[in-house]
Amino acid sequence: MAQLIKLQDYISRYETDMYKYPGQYIRAKKQHWKTMKQKWTEQRLELEQPPPPSEEDEPLSKWKRLFKRQDKGEADQHPSPDPPTSVDEAKQVFLDDLFSVQLKWASSTLWEKSFLDPDYKHDKQLKYLLQRFPDTFLIMYCPLVKIKQASMEINTILIGPTGIEIIHFMEASANSVIVPVDNRTWHIEDAHSSSKIISPLVALNRSETYVKSVLSKYGIEFSYKKVIIAPENEFKSAKENFHTSYIGKVDYQKWFENKRNLRSPLKYSQLKAAEALVKHSQTTAIRRPEWDQEDQGFVSGE
Repeated sequence: MAQLIKLQDYISRYETDMYKYPGQYIRAKKQHWKTMKQKWTEQRLELEQPPPPSEEDEPLSKWKRLFKRQDKGEADQHPSPDPPTSVDEAKQVFLDDLFSVQLKWASSTLWEKSFLDPDYKHDKQLKYLLQRFPDTFLIMYCPLVKIKQASMEINTILIGPTGIEIIHFMEASANSVIVPVDNRTWHIEDAHSSSKIISPLVALNRSETYVKSVLSKYGIEFSYKKVIIAPENEFKSAKENFHTSYIGKVDYQKWFENKRNLRSPLKYSQLKAAEALVKHSQTTAIRRPEWDQEDQGFVSGE
């Protein structure tokens, strides 16, 4: 599961120590999955045995306590989930639990917090990026930065062990054809019509300016490129170059699998680049009152 190091202008646990939290998260995640998988196996074995009448619901209640929701208020409004019937279902429950942890880490530290927009809890694209990419990928999702003293939201940034990808996801109806006309204007064509849109390169070039300037400021040599993704569409006459890739439905699976299958640990240059980029993004937060402060929780293995 990829790590959400920056979300909008929220304060992030990662910005307090970029060299500590990514590795610690990976170790804690592995230990938690090992523990939860073992407990799930024990629960399934208990459920398969005919229990005495007085203990009929005990295995189920144990499972519900094991996977209790992070937000206690939310738990009061929704019934606890039934135990998964397969290891794949258990893994998805675990990933959903980690998604909540990542949102918490991306909007709070032990002493400060930002006000998380609840819509992010249901953001399918964010959830997809986090749950389907490996632990060693660090994500800045729609971060707010300052470019030439102007505050603006830039594209999502995927920081992998081997380089940075500045990503734009195309929103077009399935099977439409995307025609990159020039750097300012593109067309989207289907069987019945053609519509004009602003080229995503306009926003991507701004995002690239931010990435390039930050890396240059600190003398960080780490490759980066712009990536335009349309999993359900084709690009027509798109001219790729060294700094821009067009990933349509023909190439998407290969691009995705290359990320999934990358066997590389976190790199020092990767963490250095991530630290610099997060440092030069915006943060809006308030101090947490004493009653709202917490201990290390997930990191310490509790």
